[in-house]
Amino acid sequence: MIDWFTDPYRTDFMRNAAVTAVLVGVLAPTVGVWVVLRRLAYLGDAMSHGTLAGVAAAYLAGISITIGALAAGVVMGLLVAGFDRQRRLGHDSAIGVAETLMFAIGIILISRNDRIGVDLTHYLFGQIVTTSTEDIVVNAALTAVALAIVALAFDDLRNVTFDPGHARQVGIPVGPLRIVLIALISITVVVSLNTVGLLMSVAMLITPAATARLLTNRIGTMTAVAVGVGVTSSIAGLTISYHLATPPGPTIALATVAWFGAATVASHLPRLASRGPRRDTPSEHAPRRLVAAGVDTDPGRR
Repeated sequence: MIDWFTDPYRTDFMRNAAVTAVLVGVLAPTVGVWVVLRRLAYLGDAMSHGTLAGVAAAYLAGISITIGALAAGVVMGLLVAGFDRQRRLGHDSAIGVAETLMFAIGIILISRNDRIGVDLTHYLFGQIVTTSTEDIVVNAALTAVALAIVALAFDDLRNVTFDPGHARQVGIPVGPLRIVLIALISITVVVSLNTVGLLMSVAMLITPAATARLLTNRIGTMTAVAVGVGVTSSIAGLTISYHLATPPGPTIALATVAWFGAATVASHLPRLASRGPRRDTPSEHAPRRLVAAGVDTDPGRR
């Protein structure tokens, strides 16, 4: 049984894949907690689609895909912030317009080169087994930066999330913090490129955090649970994909959904247990039903 877990990691490329999976399993849920608490899941999905423009542009320009993806994330954040200033538009509308613009540009860039569509497939759907040592170093650096930002801005993020009005009154920069959160989402999407890919990065960003949200209300505990779900899902999905010869990215995503299903069941157990068996006898129910139907059940009134 132990060999079933250890055999996949006897090769260097699988060990590199495991390290990358753990990095994503730590970073994405940590950022995802704030995305879930602020109900910005749509922003995470939009960011994953919008980043395609930066990936495609970087490929055509012959520069690092990571640089292109980060640049696209910055542009996406600025667009959302700019569109969000239109008071007649809701926040989701601003996100939708920015996503449409960036995603359309990405598709047009891909259409300009016959080979780019094939070469970018593993960025769209993930190809964790091709992770190199250089990729690990870059991802580790980005993860460290993002986690440091979350730690430094933790109190301000909490205040803005639960009471933005009070946060403004005490001088907390609400607008810039929104940009910071968008930047964190962008970094998370970039780190997820080689694991679950752009199109499924939202799975690692949202699902572990949503799972933790079902189980606890404390942010610290929620973050710890979300990271636990993210790391175990990453390793379990990678291991299962090795034995079943399935794509690692979708398998990891399904592992997070399995955790969410288990948490959904667990969150209902206390409620079901508190109800207990009904002790009312049929004779006790009858008068209630008769009264509800308008029937006089008091014999002294007849």
